[in-house]
Amino acid sequence: MEPRQIRLISVDLDGTFLNEHGKISKNNLDAVKAAQQAGIIFSVATGRFYENAAIGMKDKGLDCPLISLNGGKISLSPFGRVVAENKMSLESAMEAFRILEAQKADYYVFADGQVGIRGFDDRHHSQLEFGEDRMLNETGTRYFYGADACLSLIEQGIYKFYVHAYHDREKLAAIRFALEYGITRSVLTQSGVSNIEIMPAGIDKGSGVAQLADYLGIGLEEVMAIGDQDNDLPMIRRVGWGVAMGNATDEVKRQARLVTLSNAEDGVAHAIRRYALSQPQ
Repeated sequence: MEPRQIRLISVDLDGTFLNEHGKISKNNLDAVKAAQQAGIIFSVATGRFYENAAIGMKDKGLDCPLISLNGGKISLSPFGRVVAENKMSLESAMEAFRILEAQKADYYVFADGQVGIRGFDDRHHSQLEFGEDRMLNETGTRYFYGADACLSLIEQGIYKFYVHAYHDREKLAAIRFALEYGITRSVLTQSGVSNIEIMPAGIDKGSGVAQLADYLGIGLEEVMAIGDQDNDLPMIRRVGWGVAMGNATDEVKRQARLVTLSNAEDGVAHAIRRYALSQPQ
C-alpha cells in the first residue's frame, strides 16, 4: 500500500496523546487543531470505554471522531452519532467469564453506559479521574460490583473484558495462559504490561480505523495511526502511515513505518507537523 497525502489521523490516548502525567500538552493540542484547520480529520483510537473517552475529549474542547473500546464502538464526535458497534457474542463472553472466575482474576466488563467491576474494593480509573457523580450526571455511566453484576452485564451484551494484575506479573501470565488455551471465539491484546484485554474475534483498533475511514470515504493509505502498545499494532500495520512513539515497545517500533518522539516529548505533535503538515522541526 503506497502512502499518499494524510487525510485522517488516528491517535492512541494513554502513552501516546497523553504525556507521562496523563495529560494532553498544549503543544499536542495546538498541532491537532492545526491539522483540523488544514482539513485533516483527527480521531482518537483508545481502549478506554466510550463514555470515558468522550468526557475526556469534551473537557479538552476536542470535537473529533472516537474509536473506543479498541474498535468496539465508533462515533463521529464525543457523545455524537455512533456509526459502528461491535460486541462480544454471549458464548464467547461466557467462555472468558468462566476462565477468569476459575483464575480468581480481577477484571472489568463494559456494556452500554455500564461498567462491571469484579472486585468490591476495586475502582476503575474513570471513577478516580472524573468522579462517579460526573460520570453519572454527564455521561450516564453506572458502576456495578461483583461476579453476579458482571455476569448480568455479560448477559445484556458487552464490548470487552479488561483484566489487570498491577503487582503480580506471574498471576497475569497464568491468566493469559489459561485464556489462550481456553477461548475459541475471542482474541487477546494488551495496552500495558499489567493488563490483558479480551476482544471479539476480528475487532481491534485496525478494524476500527478501517470502519471509520470507509465511512468517511478515505483510503487507508491516506491514514496516519500513532501508538505505543500491542493493542495499537493492528492500526499501525493497516494504514499507510504507521507511527510508533519513542516510548513504544520494541515490537511496535519494529512494525511501524516511522518512529516519532516519546509522549514526554510531544511525539504526537512532532509527527503531525512533520508528516501531516510538513512543518520543519
